[in-house]
Amino acid sequence: MLITYDLFANEIMIKFEDTITYLLTPVSNSYWVNLEKSMNEIKLHSGQVFILISLWKKDGQSQIELSKNLNLSTPTINKMVKNLKESGYVRIQRGKKDGRIVRVFLTEKGNERQSLVEEQWLKLENRTFLNFTETEKLILFQLFEKLMKNLTGTAAAA
Repeated sequence: MLITYDLFANEIMIKFEDTITYLLTPVSNSYWVNLEKSMNEIKLHSGQVFILISLWKKDGQSQIELSKNLNLSTPTINKMVKNLKESGYVRIQRGKKDGRIVRVFLTEKGNERQSLVEEQWLKLENRTFLNFTETEKLILFQLFEKLMKNLTGTAAAA
């Protein structure tokens, strides 16, 4: 039972271990650890891969665009871009009209890394959902889409 009422203490008590929110944290942490191990095999960090994925979709994004697209703070993006630049995966270019705008472009090395990331990503996907049916994966995907809208404040009010 998720919620109980203690008559003697006159208070409501939640059994946290029985909530979805409680379970979500170790699941998320375990996934992140596995993603980090997987990406380390190809000399990347788990956070960096999301910047690369975003740039593979649209190269030349500003750091502000990356921040919005990935729902991360600008300082976090700045640090990850700096590390990707030092590793030779991206280059940065200041805006010609506005020098405050910093655009991030993939290098040849960054583009070449895509196939390795895809390979590692699919291995992780297959390992993570090993005992799931296609129907279960589809349902989970739809539930995560709803959850993400709730957590980012983009869900339509009922």
